[in-house]
Amino acid sequence: MSKDTIDIHVLGKSFTVACPPDQNHQLQLVAADLNRRMEQLKRRTGLGNLEQLAVMAALNLTHELLQVEQGQRREQEQMQQRINLLQTTIEQALAERLDSGPKSVEPVSEAPYTGSQG
Repeated sequence: MSKDTIDIHVLGKSFTVACPPDQNHQLQLVAADLNRRMEQLKRRTGLGNLEQLAVMAALNLTHELLQVEQGQRREQEQMQQRINLLQTTIEQALAERLDSGPKSVEPVSEAPYTGSQG
């Protein structure tokens, strides 16, 4: 996969970044989101140093990522518990069915099927 370079803009500064051609649009969206977050941090903190703002933005993004990952882990654990419960329920139902034994069908008469003989 070949890589092109594109320019992104964060806090009024231009950065040239290597990017696969099919991901240019995605990178532009990510850069716009990063710029928005850093602008918000700059307004909230009063910091003007790009390096400090970048570190704070990275910390915030990493924190958000960890929260999402923890949420996904919890959801996976809950889903596994549900699967285990469902599996146990099915196994118990099958065991009960096997324990009760098969139902036999007895013919009403000795020759249940009669037909005309010709």
